[in-house]
Amino acid sequence: MAENDSSVTLNNVKYEWLGQSGVRITSTSGFIIYIDPILLDINPPKADLVLITHHHVDHCLPEYIAAVRAEKTRIAAFKKSYLQYCVHDIKGVRTIDIDQRVELGGVNVTGMEAYASRGFHTKGEGCGFLLEMDSQRIYFSGDTSKIKEMEELKNIDAAIMPICDNTYSIATADIVEAIKMIKPKLFIPVHFTPIDEPDPVIKEPFIATKDPRFFTRKAKAEDLIPFFEGTGIEVALLKKIGKGF
Repeated sequence: MAENDSSVTLNNVKYEWLGQSGVRITSTSGFIIYIDPILLDINPPKADLVLITHHHVDHCLPEYIAAVRAEKTRIAAFKKSYLQYCVHDIKGVRTIDIDQRVELGGVNVTGMEAYASRGFHTKGEGCGFLLEMDSQRIYFSGDTSKIKEMEELKNIDAAIMPICDNTYSIATADIVEAIKMIKPKLFIPVHFTPIDEPDPVIKEPFIATKDPRFFTRKAKAEDLIPFFEGTGIEVALLKKIGKGF
């Protein structure tokens, strides 16, 4: 178990949690992938690939994508309208549909279903991604509860999944069941606010805020550990390294 570390490495692939659902994955060759970045650390490295699951403000803010975008950066999202919302310049940017497999800079990316039975995360609104790189299969679920499509996931090395949301449509118990069903080597919980983080201060109308702490709940990821004892699944409780502008 990795606890309160800023990163975890599995077979030379490095995983970092930026905050909310945002992660940075660095391959053995130094290829850098950002998924749903809405918080960043100081002087973040430029991206080779940026993936966007959906358009909600706690998953997609154009200023954060602009901060890691370089001339060589490839960007893909679930829907064209999301790209127009999340990316200032959509030239050379593409979409990825459910079950569509595309190769982006040597990484194979497949769009996966992501939804919950109630709340904001309706079927067809967002997606998850299955990444294949460096002989690893990485499942980034997006905003989803346990769904039947997860039964098809096999040989997953790392699973990055939400453990709660602010509408109570993503239940921690369901995610625990999903992880036990998927049986990844590594589970990285995301989409929560650390319990010791100060409460956000309202500085603008709620509907206009971009502070992601308004869009999820506080949770103690440490409470997940007992559920995976004896399963062979490593749980990485990563230290959040991203901050807002």
